[in-house]
Amino acid sequence: MTEPQAYLNGAYIPFSEAKLSVTDLGIVYGAAVTEMIRTFAHQLFMLDEHLDRLYSALEYACIEPVPQKSELRQVCETVIEHNARLLPPEHDLGLTVFITAGHNLPYLGLSELEMCRTPTVCVHSFPLAFELWDQKYNTGQYLQKAEGQQLNKSIFDPRIKSRSRIHLYRADKLVRKENPQASALLFDQSGFAAETTIGNFYLVKDNIIKTPRPEYVLGGISQTVLAQFTKQLGLYYEETDISSNAIIDADEALTSSTAYCLMPVTHFNSQPISDGRPGPVFQKLLSAWSQSVGVDIVEQATQVGEARRKSISEQH
Repeated sequence: MTEPQAYLNGAYIPFSEAKLSVTDLGIVYGAAVTEMIRTFAHQLFMLDEHLDRLYSALEYACIEPVPQKSELRQVCETVIEHNARLLPPEHDLGLTVFITAGHNLPYLGLSELEMCRTPTVCVHSFPLAFELWDQKYNTGQYLQKAEGQQLNKSIFDPRIKSRSRIHLYRADKLVRKENPQASALLFDQSGFAAETTIGNFYLVKDNIIKTPRPEYVLGGISQTVLAQFTKQLGLYYEETDISSNAIIDADEALTSSTAYCLMPVTHFNSQPISDGRPGPVFQKLLSAWSQSVGVDIVEQATQVGEARRKSISEQH
């Protein structure tokens, strides 16, 4: 197979053939849970931790029956093993796993009851789009307080990673009407910072890395990595309430996410944080991350991002 492969409901198929039916509850209700894992040097990073979180989400969402974790792990490794061979050695992949609740019974009727009760399982990969974030390691990112609030845990636990993300989509769209370069930072019902639409948030003050309380955010796998590096570097890590004023008054601010790992935040609500440039704690943490995975994260993103931009320019 010369094109990437995907896994869909028990079969390995060409990526171009991996499609969902319009009757799938992942489309009809957004009833699906998901994980995204990245590779370093074509090796999956923190795969077991991602799968543990996925299976916790499946239990919370009442999606069953599901494949054995060991079986799904093998599927992930098989997809990456095949698709990495189609990629230059300096590039890396993102791997998406999602499981939907099956098909919509009112659309299909009782004759398809078994299909409706059977979850859809899909695993696919994609080359990481480094050009979307490579320059932000140096310039930082702009965050703006979202108009809407973080999910209320009494309705749906924000610690669950689901495909029901219309509130996140809307948050970024509204923010970018005012500043096309900004991303939304959601706040909880009490008025404290929660998370961005794709990652966890932190501020740095007096060598203390502060992050929102875990009950109000999706606990990131990258967040656990950052917490480990914090201790190794002799810094303090604290889960606490973070106000808008505390962000403006911070020495630094950061976000973490699977694809880019760690990113500086240099502006919030159009105001610079400190001197408006990435700070030393960010540099130390990202250097430790690079050493841990054996890949210079910024160098890889810069080189591959530039190559991808050049390729796009030549195509047009």
